[in-house]
Amino acid sequence: MSTTTQTAVTAARQYYRVKDAAAVLGVPVRTLYHLAETEQIPCRRLGTVILIPASWVDREPAQPRRR
Repeated sequence: MSTTTQTAVTAARQYYRVKDAAAVLGVPVRTLYHLAETEQIPCRRLGTVILIPASWVDREPAQPRRR
């Protein structure tokens, strides 16, 4: 076995982008942008990108999909 396959470890996700978090939570993207802009959810800004902690996304219950 090569050393590259031995050392290749998948890192756990620390942050979600808003679009990815919305897909996981089952809510509209605009809702998460609004909650982030009004500081109702924990988030970090990296330039123009809003990042939401994976610990928060994984802890929140997913909303059922609407038809």
